[in-house]
Amino acid sequence: MAATYMRPRTIEVPLQHEQLLEVTCEDLPPNPVELTDIFRQENVSLTYYRMLAVEYYHQDKIEQSIQVLNACIETANESPHTQPRQKLPLLTLLATLHMRLSKNSTDDSKQKQYIDKATKFIQEADRIHNQYEQTMVLKGNLYLLKRDVKEASKVFDSILENRHNCVPALLGKAKIQYHLRQYKDALRSYQTALKHSRRNLSAAEIRLGLAQCYAQLGMITEARAALMRCVQLGHICSATALALLAIIELNQAKKGSVDLTKRENALTEGIGHMQEAHKMDPNHPVVLNMLANHFFLTRDFEKTIKSGTKALEAASNRIVKAEAMYQIARAHHQLHEFDDAFTYYQQCLDVNPNHILAQFGIGQMHMKRGHHSVAIPIFEKLLQAEPENIEIMKILGSLYAVSGREKDAMSLFARILNKSVNDPMFELETAVLHQEKDQKLALTHYKHSLELYENNSENKEITEQYDNVKAEVLNNIAVMNHINGNLDEAEKYYSMAIQEYEKRATEEATIGSETEYDLKLTITFNLGRLYEVKGDVDKALTIYKTLTENYPHYSEAHLRLGAITLFRGRTDEAIEQYKEVFDSDDKNSNAWILIGQAQQLSMNDKLSKRAFEKVLKDCDKNDIYTHVALGNYHATVGRELKGEKNKQQRHDSYKLALGFFTQALRRDPKNTYAANGLAIVLADNGHIDQARDLFNQVHESAPSNPCISVNIGHIFAEQKQYQQAVVMYENAIKRYRDEIDTNLFLYLARTQFLLARSEKDPSIMLKSLRNSEKAFNLNPQDKTTLYNIALVQQSYCQLLAELPKEQRKSEDMRRAMRTLDSSRSIFQSLVKVSPQESVLYDRKIAEQREKYGETVRNQLERKLREQIDYEEELELKRQNRHRMGEKRKAEGMNGSDEPSAKRQS
Repeated sequence: MAATYMRPRTIEVPLQHEQLLEVTCEDLPPNPVELTDIFRQENVSLTYYRMLAVEYYHQDKIEQSIQVLNACIETANESPHTQPRQKLPLLTLLATLHMRLSKNSTDDSKQKQYIDKATKFIQEADRIHNQYEQTMVLKGNLYLLKRDVKEASKVFDSILENRHNCVPALLGKAKIQYHLRQYKDALRSYQTALKHSRRNLSAAEIRLGLAQCYAQLGMITEARAALMRCVQLGHICSATALALLAIIELNQAKKGSVDLTKRENALTEGIGHMQEAHKMDPNHPVVLNMLANHFFLTRDFEKTIKSGTKALEAASNRIVKAEAMYQIARAHHQLHEFDDAFTYYQQCLDVNPNHILAQFGIGQMHMKRGHHSVAIPIFEKLLQAEPENIEIMKILGSLYAVSGREKDAMSLFARILNKSVNDPMFELETAVLHQEKDQKLALTHYKHSLELYENNSENKEITEQYDNVKAEVLNNIAVMNHINGNLDEAEKYYSMAIQEYEKRATEEATIGSETEYDLKLTITFNLGRLYEVKGDVDKALTIYKTLTENYPHYSEAHLRLGAITLFRGRTDEAIEQYKEVFDSDDKNSNAWILIGQAQQLSMNDKLSKRAFEKVLKDCDKNDIYTHVALGNYHATVGRELKGEKNKQQRHDSYKLALGFFTQALRRDPKNTYAANGLAIVLADNGHIDQARDLFNQVHESAPSNPCISVNIGHIFAEQKQYQQAVVMYENAIKRYRDEIDTNLFLYLARTQFLLARSEKDPSIMLKSLRNSEKAFNLNPQDKTTLYNIALVQQSYCQLLAELPKEQRKSEDMRRAMRTLDSSRSIFQSLVKVSPQESVLYDRKIAEQREKYGETVRNQLERKLREQIDYEEELELKRQNRHRMGEKRKAEGMNGSDEPSAKRQS
């Protein structure tokens, strides 16, 4: 049988001189100018221009189609024989093409340009014939494109009044009714349009509309049938129809009321339709969004982002765009890429402000950033939209609580509890919700959840769920009691947690599970830490030793054994215990840091330095603590290198210290210890102003750190701003409270001593004396502090003697005499200290001070006599004034009976 030859489709264009031009449709030139030039030269009828333009359009070459039509309009305008009405089909087609470009464009500015051009062509057609049906249909669709539903509706109604079976007008009206949620009316309009439709293109579009109406009306069988018919027609709408079929099936799979087998079948069919739609049109934005959602549910977040991005690039509809942005945002959210998540949530809401899930997501982002005042109105709005949503209530309640709106929080939690009566899992969720912010409330909910679980005898599903977490719950209750100081209660719950773990492990044979293993270690280790706090160190040691024997690679137990050994003064043993960690993890930075700290305590600074260097070299080059520790080491070395001959070494040590502190600050710009160390190095090298500025910055960021106050005090003292230095030292002492350092009182006493001498104020010197005595009481063996006390006593007496008579009292001077006696006794005892004993004061100066005390005594005795004479003289004058006052008072009373003389003018 001979093969049939299929001739390519052509457009036969009649030319002058009875010639014919055959344009092969399958081989249209990329640039139609050659053809339009021939058409113009041969005076070809406008109809053939339109035919060529339509052919380019069918091949999705819209720009070339527009090019042909522009050439046609130009030719028509140049010809004197062209009737205006001949241009109507051309203008309406040009408007249609520009509207199509606008719908396909993803660029807002280009969309506007295309709409403006379409409007211009429609207006031109209107001027030729304002009742031309095609123009009116286009005008209605243009209003829809501009989202002006009211004007679009007027246009379509006007068309249907003249011709009730106009399919494009019926479709436009149906779209408006669907948009207004008038689904029954929209269904009737689509059915009427289908009845009068004669083209497969219209039929496919109509069936998509019918399916959506059926779905909204709950007529799922009819919706499926309409969509399947659409697929059978094999038009370009098939991918959209398959996507809608997938949505219907996936929604059915979510319905809890539907039989499980049916739900599983629906899920399989839905995924199948989605994959088929993607094969048919790989760039269909709705299908790409569905794929993104599917990948999200299967936790393949990279593919979610990839599909969402492709959907965003392909989409022109703002709703579809918004959905793509949401899919990308929530994938970034799950990957903890919170800045990217925030950006896409915000972009989604910029395009579609009513996207509820994006509102929820951006609310969570604001919570993550600590912007509670911004997050609250977002969740309040969501609760208005979803007033029964428990999850929104939980989050909003938590936000109210952390924002100090306790009443609002209580109200919401009460609503939640009313909806979840006797639900131990909800109580558990509420406990977790409060765990970071309010541990007491969390503890209450944990205990209540435990009570509800123990009393639950009906709901086996809840019992099974709780059984899987009961050991963790008991551990959490124990931890919170532990933190709050309820140590006996904590011990009880730790023991219960261990018992529950053993029970669960036995029943389920999960002893080999990594999670279960971690849980057992955690609870047992926590119990050991509890015994440490309770002072039962032997029990803690027993637990840690058992852990190290049974689980040699569990480093935390080795580290605690080492810490206890170190506390008992056995430094070498502690270091050996820390080294046990290296059998399983030779790069454990915590072990090396603890070794370094232990070596510091035993004054092995060089070995300590090596341990810290080991951390940065082999364990963690970014460890901030180690950078600060090495900075402190080199700063101390630099400080101890005195004299001109050590100048270069001192410079090198300070340079190393500066480098370590700077590296620490690069890794953590808010690290107050590194900034404090850096400021000290600056101060040591004479950059006092820079050091003070840096100390002030650190103090602002960490006002509760007493070390910063001490260092600022040092700077003020160095600059002879003694009053400010005193304030800083006093603040530091207040903050240290029970952990007072002797040096703090000495710093304060010294500064008050200098301030008293500067202002010649004995009252300040007396304060210096009191603080020196406090320092000595803390360390009674310190003879240097004793020397300072004697010096301050002597200086106090001298200042008091130098005061003007009007500003002192003989009583104070007598006390000063006794103080001077104490000073002399102290100096005498310090001079007699054995020469073999090393002391930090100069014995010769102490001897000179003792002798100088006699000079001060002579001065004080002379001034005391003068003061006594002065005070006696003052007393005599006071008594004389008193007698004179009494006398005048008596004379006034005696003369009160005589009449007063009247003054003559």
